[in-house]
Amino acid sequence: MTEEISRRRSTPIEQVAQQMKQRTQQQPDIERVDFINTGCTVLNLAASQKGRKGGWARGRIINIVGDGSSGKTLLALEACAQSFYNLKKIESTIWPKPKNVQIVYNNVEGVMDMPIDRMYGQEFVDAVEWIPDGNEIRDEPMTCEAFGRDLLGRIDLLQNDESLIYVLDSLDSLTTEKGMDRMDKSIRSGKALDGSYGSGVERAKYLSSEFFGSLCSRMGGKDVTIFLISQVREKLDAMAFGEKYYRAGGKALDFYTHQVCWLAQMEKMKSEFKGKKRIYGVKVRAKFKRNKVAVPFRECDFDILFNFGVDDLGSCAEFLTPDVLNGLHEGKRLSRADFVDLADENPEIREKLIDAVEKEWHLIEEETKVCRKNRWGC
Repeated sequence: MTEEISRRRSTPIEQVAQQMKQRTQQQPDIERVDFINTGCTVLNLAASQKGRKGGWARGRIINIVGDGSSGKTLLALEACAQSFYNLKKIESTIWPKPKNVQIVYNNVEGVMDMPIDRMYGQEFVDAVEWIPDGNEIRDEPMTCEAFGRDLLGRIDLLQNDESLIYVLDSLDSLTTEKGMDRMDKSIRSGKALDGSYGSGVERAKYLSSEFFGSLCSRMGGKDVTIFLISQVREKLDAMAFGEKYYRAGGKALDFYTHQVCWLAQMEKMKSEFKGKKRIYGVKVRAKFKRNKVAVPFRECDFDILFNFGVDDLGSCAEFLTPDVLNGLHEGKRLSRADFVDLADENPEIREKLIDAVEKEWHLIEEETKVCRKNRWGC
């Protein structure tokens, strides 16, 4: 592939590319966006074209979409943990260093059975505001409207030296106030629901006409990052109208979000002992179908280990070829698993691994992009 691209490029184009590279080195890009680490270097690169300092766009609206067991909740938890442990340490030219990092996990689905304390620490668990908190008796159900009031109210109260990370898990679990009224009426009367079950349409209308407009006006200048988790739905008419899957919420999610990451489980990871196989994790593919802060349509594969989380080192090792991988350790031949164990214990090897992944990613980006002379002489 690289040879084909090289043959296709003429000398003048190569000269233009070299001039563009020199101009970039002389005038580095102004930082316009800060990022929250996804917990995985290759996923950071797909999301932002940055490895160590990349990831989810800070101060933006993120939509994570996927089916069951594709890692949606875990990626949201990872972002919360990265924010809790690291956000106060980050030097930013965009945001003031926060004195307080508020993390709210609105778990509408009400199920969180992972050992979060063991994965991310009891300190993290205690710092997050969980909705519901397990002992809470809510005054009102978490409808679309209640969610909107909760989030917008928190943003209004946020100070300049505070940061807010808010996760909604999931958007699909929200009904509407009208939908709740119809259900209550049906329960009291013992009769079927009135109407044609229109909560989905009502939810999309609320998001489009009421929620997102108010949200964007309130977010301006405030360090607020919002993660909206969506479930995958299957189109019955996919053969006639294109893509097989979609996510609920209406067209508003296409206009107001800044990064939309679709997840799909690709493979179950298994190990064997005494002839018995056990699944210990999953391989996930992430595809950014929308990205307003970096190059769109980038995708990557990464690993999730049960009761551990995102496996950054294993995902990095899978991204590189065996020859590149073994070259990082004096040319010694090691299996990927052995190399990951080595990198886990050796910080120097770990840094070399991440450096190699960043270099390989940007090499691919450089060799596949179209080089054109800037029309305005910038």
